[in-house]
This record gives sequence, structure tokens and C-alpha cells, in this order.
Amino acid sequence: DEGGDGGVSELEYIKFMLVAMHKVDGALIDELCKQFKELDQTGDGNITKQDLKIMVTRKMRKVSHKLKLHSYKKRLLKTKSSAIGDAVDQMVLRSSSSDEQE
Repeated sequence: DEGGDGGVSELEYIKFMLVAMHKVDGALIDELCKQFKELDQTGDGNITKQDLKIMVTRKMRKVSHKLKLHSYKKRLLKTKSSAIGDAVDQMVLRSSSSDEQE
């Protein structure tokens, strides 16, 4: 009785019997249940087109976010590289002018 409702559903019975007869590993059942819950985005116990749309939208947001972070990182590195190059140029100029004064 997985649901704690005092009875055994057809699915609970089938899962129990498959594991008891060593036809399926309990870990596989757990993994499949986990996958189902991930796909059931609305939590209504069914996988619908709406669930798939929600999942795709969330994944696209993650990809979009990663692309924005990558772009931001590139700009930071470019700015940092430019600032380092400017600092090196200034050091070279200072070194050249001090060499000329000697």
C-alpha cells in the first residue's frame, strides 16, 4: 500500500509482483517513477502535451540563461583583457621613458 489509503492499486500490485518474481529490479521501478514525475510537470498524474510544453519551455529558459551568462563572461574577459593590455602598455611607456632619462 504505497499510497497509505489501506488498499493496493493495480499498479502497486504489478510493481510488487514484478519485483517479487525477480522480473524487474526495484531500483529500475524507482528510476522509472522518478522519470515519470519529472515529465509530469503539472503533477496531475498524467503526462500531457501541456507537461511537455512546460518542460521544453523550462529547458529553453535554461539554455537562454546559459547563453546570456556565456555572452556576459565573454564581455568581462574582453574588458579584463583590454584593461590588462592597457596596463602593460602604460608600464612599457613608463619603462621606455625612464630608460630615455638615464
